[in-house]
Amino acid sequence: MSRDYDIIDVHMHCFTDSGQQEAVRRKLDALRRAGVSNLVVVGLVNTHLDRERMWNLIPDFVENRGDELFYEAENLLALTGVSERMIVPLVDTRHLWGEVAPALQGYLERGFKGIKGIYLCDGGNDLGVRGGPETLGITLQQYQKREWEIFAFAEEHDLPLLYHLDARRHNDVMTALLNDFPRVRVEFAHLGISRRSFRGILDRCQNVFTDIAGLLPYIRGNRASYRDFIMHYPDRVCFASDSMLYQAEKVLDYIALVKELNLPEEVAAGLFSGNARRFLGSALP
Repeated sequence: MSRDYDIIDVHMHCFTDSGQQEAVRRKLDALRRAGVSNLVVVGLVNTHLDRERMWNLIPDFVENRGDELFYEAENLLALTGVSERMIVPLVDTRHLWGEVAPALQGYLERGFKGIKGIYLCDGGNDLGVRGGPETLGITLQQYQKREWEIFAFAEEHDLPLLYHLDARRHNDVMTALLNDFPRVRVEFAHLGISRRSFRGILDRCQNVFTDIAGLLPYIRGNRASYRDFIMHYPDRVCFASDSMLYQAEKVLDYIALVKELNLPEEVAAGLFSGNARRFLGSALP
Protein backbone atom coordinates (compact mmCIF):
# COMPACT_ATOMS: atom_id res chain seq x y z
CA MET A 1 0.00 0.00 0.00
CA SER A 2 2.16 2.85 -1.27
CA ARG A 3 -0.18 5.67 -2.23
CA ASP A 4 -1.72 8.37 -0.03
CA TYR A 5 -5.46 8.06 0.57
CA ASP A 6 -8.34 10.40 1.23
CA ILE A 7 -9.79 9.14 4.53
CA ILE A 8 -13.27 9.54 6.03
CA ASP A 9 -14.13 8.20 9.49
CA VAL A 10 -17.87 7.48 9.44
CA HIS A 11 -18.36 6.65 13.12
CA MET A 12 -17.20 8.83 16.01
CA HIS A 13 -18.85 10.25 19.13
CA CYS A 14 -18.89 13.69 20.74
CA PHE A 15 -18.89 13.55 24.60
CA THR A 16 -16.81 16.72 24.31
CA ASP A 17 -17.52 20.24 25.54
CA SER A 18 -17.32 23.17 23.14
CA GLY A 19 -14.88 24.76 25.57
CA GLN A 20 -12.29 22.28 24.31
CA GLN A 21 -12.22 23.86 20.85
CA GLU A 22 -8.49 24.52 20.78
CA ALA A 23 -7.58 20.97 21.83
CA VAL A 24 -9.98 19.52 19.26
CA ARG A 25 -8.60 21.84 16.59
CA ARG A 26 -5.07 20.59 17.20
CA LYS A 27 -6.20 16.96 16.95
CA LEU A 28 -8.06 17.67 13.71
CA ASP A 29 -4.99 19.34 12.23
CA ALA A 30 -2.94 16.22 13.00
CA LEU A 31 -5.56 14.06 11.29
CA ARG A 32 -5.58 16.30 8.23
CA ARG A 33 -1.85 15.83 7.92
CA ALA A 34 -2.49 12.07 7.93
CA GLY A 35 -4.95 12.38 5.04
CA VAL A 36 -8.26 12.55 6.91
CA SER A 37 -10.78 14.79 5.17
CA ASN A 38 -13.94 14.23 7.21
CA LEU A 39 -15.13 12.81 10.52
CA VAL A 40 -18.74 11.78 11.06
CA VAL A 41 -19.46 12.61 14.71
CA VAL A 42 -22.70 11.68 16.47
CA GLY A 43 -24.15 13.72 19.29
CA LEU A 44 -26.76 12.78 21.87
CA VAL A 45 -29.88 14.85 22.42
CA ASN A 46 -31.67 15.09 25.75
CA THR A 47 -34.87 17.01 26.31
CA HIS A 48 -36.60 15.01 29.07
CA LEU A 49 -34.37 12.51 30.88
CA ASP A 50 -32.30 13.04 34.00
CA ARG A 51 -28.61 12.16 34.21
CA GLU A 52 -29.18 8.69 35.67
CA ARG A 53 -31.64 7.63 32.99
CA MET A 54 -29.41 9.03 30.25
CA TRP A 55 -26.62 6.73 31.48
CA ASN A 56 -29.01 3.76 31.16
CA LEU A 57 -28.34 3.73 27.41
CA ILE A 58 -24.63 4.66 27.48
CA PRO A 59 -21.93 2.00 28.03
CA ASP A 60 -19.82 2.14 31.19
CA PHE A 61 -16.59 2.46 29.20
CA VAL A 62 -17.60 5.93 27.97
CA GLU A 63 -15.85 8.87 29.63
CA ASN A 64 -18.10 11.88 29.24
CA ARG A 65 -16.13 15.12 28.91
CA GLY A 66 -19.10 17.09 27.70
CA ASP A 67 -22.31 18.29 29.31
CA GLU A 68 -23.15 16.18 32.36
CA LEU A 69 -26.78 15.93 31.23
CA PHE A 70 -25.69 15.02 27.68
CA TYR A 71 -27.10 18.10 25.95
CA GLU A 72 -24.66 17.47 23.11
CA ALA A 73 -26.38 19.26 20.25
CA GLU A 74 -24.98 22.70 21.01
CA ASN A 75 -21.49 21.38 21.80
CA LEU A 76 -21.28 19.29 18.64
CA LEU A 77 -22.60 22.02 16.37
CA ALA A 78 -20.16 24.52 17.89
CA LEU A 79 -17.24 22.15 17.34
CA THR A 80 -18.49 21.49 13.80
CA GLY A 81 -18.41 25.21 13.16
CA VAL A 82 -14.71 25.52 14.02
CA SER A 83 -13.68 22.30 12.26
CA GLU A 84 -13.33 23.96 8.83
CA ARG A 85 -15.97 21.68 7.31
CA MET A 86 -14.22 18.56 8.59
CA ILE A 87 -16.90 17.35 11.04
CA VAL A 88 -20.17 15.97 9.69
CA PRO A 89 -22.66 15.99 12.64
CA LEU A 90 -25.28 13.26 13.07
CA VAL A 91 -28.00 13.33 15.69
CA ASP A 92 -28.00 10.31 18.04
CA THR A 93 -31.62 9.23 18.56
CA ARG A 94 -31.29 6.74 21.43
CA HIS A 95 -32.87 9.25 23.86
CA LEU A 96 -35.14 10.93 21.30
CA TRP A 97 -38.42 12.00 22.85
CA GLY A 98 -41.85 12.68 21.38
CA GLU A 99 -42.92 12.67 17.75
CA VAL A 100 -40.05 11.47 15.59
CA ALA A 101 -40.50 13.39 12.34
CA PRO A 102 -40.92 16.91 13.83
CA ALA A 103 -38.04 16.32 16.25
CA LEU A 104 -35.67 15.14 13.52
CA GLN A 105 -36.75 17.94 11.19
CA GLY A 106 -35.84 20.40 13.91
CA TYR A 107 -32.36 18.93 14.29
CA LEU A 108 -31.81 19.03 10.53
CA GLU A 109 -32.76 22.70 10.50
CA ARG A 110 -30.18 23.34 13.23
CA GLY A 111 -27.40 21.83 11.14
CA PHE A 112 -27.33 18.06 11.62
CA LYS A 113 -26.67 16.11 8.42
CA GLY A 114 -27.92 12.62 9.22
CA ILE A 115 -29.10 10.21 11.89
CA LYS A 116 -27.54 7.74 14.30
CA GLY A 117 -29.77 5.04 15.82
CA ILE A 118 -29.33 2.01 18.01
CA TYR A 119 -31.71 -0.87 18.64
CA LEU A 120 -31.92 -1.50 22.39
CA CYS A 121 -35.21 -3.34 22.88
CA ASP A 122 -34.09 -4.87 26.20
CA GLY A 123 -31.09 -5.29 28.47
CA GLY A 124 -29.70 -8.31 26.60
CA ASN A 125 -27.62 -6.25 24.18
CA ASP A 126 -23.94 -6.33 23.25
CA LEU A 127 -23.26 -3.01 25.02
CA GLY A 128 -24.49 -4.19 28.39
CA VAL A 129 -26.86 -1.23 28.80
CA ARG A 130 -30.53 -1.05 29.79
CA GLY A 131 -33.39 -1.30 27.34
CA GLY A 132 -34.89 1.63 25.48
CA PRO A 133 -38.51 0.90 26.42
CA GLU A 134 -37.65 0.75 30.13
CA THR A 135 -35.56 3.91 30.01
CA LEU A 136 -38.07 5.93 28.00
CA GLY A 137 -41.08 4.58 29.87
CA ILE A 138 -42.80 3.18 26.79
CA THR A 139 -43.90 -0.27 25.61
CA LEU A 140 -41.85 -2.47 23.30
CA GLN A 141 -44.43 -1.86 20.57
CA GLN A 142 -44.11 1.92 20.98
CA TYR A 143 -40.32 1.63 20.93
CA GLN A 144 -40.34 -0.40 17.72
CA LYS A 145 -42.76 2.07 16.13
CA ARG A 146 -40.30 4.83 17.00
CA GLU A 147 -37.41 2.99 15.31
CA TRP A 148 -39.53 2.34 12.22
CA GLU A 149 -40.33 6.05 12.05
CA ILE A 150 -36.60 6.87 12.23
CA PHE A 151 -35.96 4.63 9.21
CA ALA A 152 -38.95 6.14 7.40
CA PHE A 153 -37.65 9.67 7.98
CA ALA A 154 -34.16 8.77 6.78
CA GLU A 155 -35.51 7.16 3.62
CA GLU A 156 -37.94 9.98 2.86
CA HIS A 157 -35.28 12.68 3.26
CA ASP A 158 -32.44 10.69 1.65
CA LEU A 159 -30.33 10.93 4.81
CA PRO A 160 -27.46 8.67 5.84
CA LEU A 161 -28.52 6.47 8.76
CA LEU A 162 -25.79 5.02 10.95
CA TYR A 163 -27.42 2.25 12.98
CA HIS A 164 -26.23 -0.15 15.66
CA LEU A 165 -28.14 -3.44 15.46
CA ASP A 166 -26.94 -6.89 16.51
CA ALA A 167 -27.47 -9.26 13.57
CA ARG A 168 -27.06 -12.25 15.89
CA ARG A 169 -30.05 -11.43 18.08
CA HIS A 170 -32.15 -9.32 15.75
CA ASN A 171 -31.65 -10.50 12.20
CA ASP A 172 -35.44 -10.61 11.87
CA VAL A 173 -35.71 -6.94 12.85
CA MET A 174 -32.92 -5.95 10.47
CA THR A 175 -34.62 -7.86 7.65
CA ALA A 176 -38.04 -6.36 8.40
CA LEU A 177 -36.67 -2.80 8.46
CA LEU A 178 -34.93 -3.27 5.12
CA ASN A 179 -38.02 -4.87 3.59
CA ASP A 180 -40.12 -1.90 4.68
CA PHE A 181 -37.55 0.73 3.66
CA PRO A 182 -35.69 -0.68 0.66
CA ARG A 183 -34.33 2.71 -0.44
CA VAL A 184 -32.80 3.76 2.88
CA ARG A 185 -29.01 4.30 2.91
CA VAL A 186 -28.09 2.58 6.14
CA GLU A 187 -24.74 1.69 7.63
CA PHE A 188 -25.00 -1.06 10.24
CA ALA A 189 -22.03 -0.46 12.51
CA HIS A 190 -19.34 -2.87 13.72
CA LEU A 191 -19.77 -5.34 10.83
CA GLY A 192 -23.27 -6.02 12.09
CA ILE A 193 -21.77 -7.27 15.41
CA SER A 194 -21.58 -10.72 13.81
CA ARG A 195 -20.08 -11.16 10.36
CA ARG A 196 -21.62 -14.61 9.97
CA SER A 197 -25.14 -13.40 10.79
CA PHE A 198 -24.73 -10.22 8.74
CA ARG A 199 -23.53 -11.74 5.46
CA GLY A 200 -27.02 -12.54 4.23
CA ILE A 201 -28.09 -8.92 4.63
CA LEU A 202 -25.10 -7.66 2.64
CA ASP A 203 -25.74 -10.24 -0.05
CA ARG A 204 -29.38 -9.19 -0.48
CA CYS A 205 -29.30 -5.42 0.05
CA GLN A 206 -26.98 -3.37 -2.12
CA ASN A 207 -27.59 -0.06 -0.30
CA VAL A 208 -26.44 -1.43 3.08
CA PHE A 209 -22.99 -0.50 4.35
CA THR A 210 -21.02 -1.39 7.46
CA ASP A 211 -17.84 -0.32 9.26
CA ILE A 212 -14.83 -1.52 11.27
CA ALA A 213 -15.50 0.82 14.21
CA GLY A 214 -14.37 -0.46 17.59
CA LEU A 215 -12.91 -3.65 16.14
CA LEU A 216 -9.19 -2.89 16.19
CA PRO A 217 -8.15 -5.59 18.72
CA TYR A 218 -10.34 -8.21 17.03
CA ILE A 219 -9.02 -7.46 13.55
CA ARG A 220 -5.42 -7.47 14.75
CA GLY A 221 -6.09 -10.81 16.42
CA ASN A 222 -7.45 -12.36 13.21
CA ARG A 223 -6.20 -10.29 10.28
CA ALA A 224 -6.67 -12.94 7.59
CA SER A 225 -10.34 -13.57 8.37
CA TYR A 226 -11.29 -9.89 8.50
CA ARG A 227 -9.26 -9.17 5.37
CA ASP A 228 -11.19 -11.90 3.54
CA PHE A 229 -14.47 -10.33 4.65
CA ILE A 230 -13.44 -6.90 3.38
CA MET A 231 -12.24 -8.41 0.10
CA HIS A 232 -15.59 -10.18 -0.31
CA TYR A 233 -17.53 -6.90 0.23
CA PRO A 234 -15.06 -4.30 -1.09
CA ASP A 235 -17.77 -1.74 -1.89
CA ARG A 236 -19.63 -2.00 1.43
CA VAL A 237 -17.16 -1.67 4.33
CA CYS A 238 -16.33 1.83 5.59
CA PHE A 239 -13.44 3.15 7.62
CA ALA A 240 -14.38 4.07 11.20
CA SER A 241 -12.85 4.21 14.66
CA ASP A 242 -15.73 4.65 17.17
CA SER A 243 -13.48 7.08 19.04
CA MET A 244 -14.59 10.13 21.03
CA LEU A 245 -13.91 13.55 19.58
CA TYR A 246 -11.63 14.38 22.50
CA GLN A 247 -9.50 11.34 21.63
CA ALA A 248 -9.55 11.83 17.86
CA GLU A 249 -5.91 10.76 17.64
CA LYS A 250 -7.15 7.15 17.91
CA VAL A 251 -8.19 7.47 14.28
CA LEU A 252 -4.48 7.16 13.47
CA ASP A 253 -4.45 3.69 15.03
CA TYR A 254 -7.20 2.58 12.65
CA ILE A 255 -5.37 4.05 9.67
CA ALA A 256 -2.33 1.97 10.65
CA LEU A 257 -4.59 -1.08 11.08
CA VAL A 258 -5.98 -0.84 7.54
CA LYS A 259 -2.48 -0.47 6.14
CA GLU A 260 -1.44 -3.61 8.03
CA LEU A 261 -4.06 -5.59 6.09
CA ASN A 262 -2.16 -5.02 2.82
CA LEU A 263 -5.33 -4.61 0.79
CA PRO A 264 -5.17 -3.98 -2.96
CA GLU A 265 -5.05 -0.26 -3.58
CA GLU A 266 -8.54 -0.04 -5.08
CA VAL A 267 -10.02 -1.91 -2.11
CA ALA A 268 -8.14 0.26 0.37
CA ALA A 269 -9.36 3.40 -1.42
CA GLY A 270 -12.95 2.18 -1.15
CA LEU A 271 -12.56 1.34 2.51
CA PHE A 272 -10.87 4.62 3.40
CA SER A 273 -13.36 6.93 1.67
CA GLY A 274 -15.04 5.67 -1.52
CA ASN A 275 -17.70 3.65 0.25
CA ALA A 276 -18.23 6.41 2.82
CA ARG A 277 -18.89 8.92 0.06
CA ARG A 278 -21.62 6.72 -1.42
CA PHE A 279 -23.13 6.18 2.03
CA LEU A 280 -23.02 9.83 3.12
CA GLY A 281 -24.04 11.37 -0.20
CA SER A 282 -24.95 15.06 0.10
CA ALA A 283 -24.31 15.03 3.86
CA LEU A 284 -20.63 15.61 3.07
CA PRO A 285 -19.63 19.30 2.82
